Amino acid sequence: KAVEVNLSCPNVASEGILCYSKDAVVSVCRKTKKAIGNIPLLVKFGYFSADQQELLEDIMQAINPFISGVANINTIPAPVVDKKGKQALPGKGRLMAGICGASIKWAGLDMVKRLKRIKEKLNSDFAIIGVGGVMTSKDYSEYRNKGADVVQSATGAMWNPYLAKEIKKSNRP
Repeated sequence: KAVEVNLSCPNVASEGILCYSKDAVVSVCRKTKKAIGNIPLLVKFGYFSADQQELLEDIMQAINPFISGVANINTIPAPVVDKKGKQALPGKGRLMAGICGASIKWAGLDMVKRLKRIKEKLNSDFAIIGVGGVMTSKDYSEYRNKGADVVQSATGAMWNPYLAKEIKKSNRP
């Protein structure tokens, strides 16, 4: 039993993606942990670029007392256009969309690697949940080898409902 707060969703009024605001993240984590008590608190972040590394480290240090794990990453917002460069998704304001699946695996692996270094630097024990582009058992293994304690798949499992079974079979001793 655990509670996950998704701080990576861009659907927060006009503020943008919440996980990039240290004060907001700390406030949400502090208040949520107070409300849930001993239930483990997991946070879900979006991708932090290399330029945002200091912000990521500051946030992780500040929320370390409240969290039990970090899930990384959610989708990556990007413009979705057709071959002619025109908006591909119908409807006003739908140029930007959350990109998921195999095309974001590089970002998920990068975040796991950097979170592992932060975890060691803080001498912490928060779990790292690797997410993003896990489509095959090889992807699962890559995440584990980079430092993910557990690995989560959404898009991959939608396309292949046997993904978990294949991962379990391929990772037997």
